[in-house]
Amino acid sequence: MPQQRQTYHHKDLRNALIETGIKLVSAEGINAFSLRKVASACGVSHAAPYSHFQNKEELLEAMQLFITDRFSEQLENTIQKNNNVAELLKDMGITYVSFFVENPAYFQFLYSQSNIKIDLSLSIPDGQNYKPYIIYKNVVRRLLERTHYSEEKQNDIIITIWAFIHGVTSLATMNNVSYNDDWRQKVMDFMEVFQLSFLDHAGEKI
Repeated sequence: MPQQRQTYHHKDLRNALIETGIKLVSAEGINAFSLRKVASACGVSHAAPYSHFQNKEELLEAMQLFITDRFSEQLENTIQKNNNVAELLKDMGITYVSFFVENPAYFQFLYSQSNIKIDLSLSIPDGQNYKPYIIYKNVVRRLLERTHYSEEKQNDIIITIWAFIHGVTSLATMNNVSYNDDWRQKVMDFMEVFQLSFLDHAGEKI
């Protein structure tokens, strides 16, 4: 039976190609990825993707940017809604975990298959670094300005918290890891166990 062709609005097709591409790469790896395979999965002609992307590399870049923009927007919205230091960091942790638990293919693609670069040494301008990391880093830096920690120690704290939340998210999105509780609800408990002691020296507002 021939595959049924789907019809998309021009913009809808672009987003469908991006979302489908993310799922395919996450499931099969980047080496098996092609515009033809994405088109087939979307149920459109093999020529259809070329109205939006010249080649698979351009689609891969769009997929990476799509996730990064959505992730950055979620983090920025969390910051706007909460200016209490201790609660803000916890809320950002919940946002991080929730975003990828709801979209596990995003996590697998972004951190395993894409070409994003995160400079933990902060040796490059923020504009050249990974935007979600810089959003998070700037929040922690602002609260650490109220402490007497050295710049090196501050960066140690930034990396440690990021690694903690990233690690929880990695576990939450792994198919071979089972857990009875809701990861999103447990982030608060995990962070309390983590003991963010440096917050004792920070003000209540940023």
